[in-house]
Amino acid sequence: MTYRPPRNEDASDHATDPGRDKKAGTGGPFRLALPLYLGLLLVTAALGAANQGLRARQVALVSDKTVLQASVARAEVRAAAVEGPSAIARWAEGAGMVPLPEGRVAAVVAPEPAPVFTPPEPTLELTTEWR
Repeated sequence: MTYRPPRNEDASDHATDPGRDKKAGTGGPFRLALPLYLGLLLVTAALGAANQGLRARQVALVSDKTVLQASVARAEVRAAAVEGPSAIARWAEGAGMVPLPEGRVAAVVAPEPAPVFTPPEPTLELTTEWR
């Protein structure tokens, strides 16, 4: 007589069918690795595309800013011809005013002398006595 250990049903099934793990869907800890990798790859690609779009927009805005700054500089030159000091001097001469450097004597006068105020006399006196 020979001794036979009791048969374990689960152990014997694995021994006879090695592809049972794949059929049942228990692939171990890495069964989600490939779908997770592909999902993260797609998310990264979408972020990269969005980043490139934002970069293109920033480049366009910077070039627009440069063009606008140049147009503001040109507009300031044109505005100075209309509202600058020389334009005001030409208007004043056209209105019959005499420019100051051509005047003989220029003096600034007040209508009357400035009032002189005397400080008021002290009205409250405080004396401290230490004992």
